[in-house]
Amino acid sequence: MSDDDHLNSNRIRQMAALRRGAIRTRSYCVIAVGGCVVGAAQCVFEGVRRRPTPAGFRGILVCGMFLLSGAALLFLGVFFLRLARRFHRQAKQSAILPPQGAPDFSKLQDGSQIVKNLEEM
Repeated sequence: MSDDDHLNSNRIRQMAALRRGAIRTRSYCVIAVGGCVVGAAQCVFEGVRRRPTPAGFRGILVCGMFLLSGAALLFLGVFFLRLARRFHRQAKQSAILPPQGAPDFSKLQDGSQIVKNLEEM
């Protein structure tokens, strides 16, 4: 990347679009986490509520499927939470790269040149 690439207007627009996309995707992931947690709670509630009193195969199967669905939704919730964290880090990441080497201060003056210039006026 050359020195002028970070000042290019097309590059600035592209980086802004990428950041907005990461923020939008993070929001979708947070909504998905909420949906998964609510769905998992509902499945567990239904599984416990439909607990078979007479131990019939169909009742055990329905109860087990509700509990299994709740566990799957919790797994998806964790997946979307990790994805949201990744997009959060990407959105907060600085677009400016750190400097390659140490700055060269040898060409700088101590400020006494300004006083000399004022005295010469």
